[in-house]
Amino acid sequence: MKNSGFVTGAVPPLDPSGRIHLMFCLGGGADARAAVTAWAAEALAAGRIATVVPDASAAEVARLVREARAGTRVLIAGPRREAMAATAAARAAGLLPCETTTYVTAVDGVPVFCPHCGTTGSVDAGPGDVVACGSCGLDLEIRPHLSGHHGAYLGAVA
Repeated sequence: MKNSGFVTGAVPPLDPSGRIHLMFCLGGGADARAAVTAWAAEALAAGRIATVVPDASAAEVARLVREARAGTRVLIAGPRREAMAATAAARAAGLLPCETTTYVTAVDGVPVFCPHCGTTGSVDAGPGDVVACGSCGLDLEIRPHLSGHHGAYLGAVA
């Protein structure tokens, strides 16, 4: 299922229009490693350049995206929290949504963006739940909208 650039279920295919592919494996899980391994094999079989970065942080993703050539495709695999943070860092570094594929391998709670104070916090809840913002204390309903820009679900004042 594709939703705001975040994919769950089967491993999504490599973007064939990219000539260079940066692949990030987050969280150290077997599913993330399998996805990145499949992408690398697919890229190499198509005669493309594939760079695999294991156990990357969001800051490392942003640095490598800033250093990448135009048209580089970025593929991120890992648990939801880490994958959403890495995707937001890549987009903040200048990556376009059409240049990114984010494969979520595990659902482990959600990051929620508070529009009141502008912070993003992590909670063990899901869309439809009401939680208190960890920064300003305002009650927020977690909306099903995923923001690739913030790497979080949107919290609406409850």
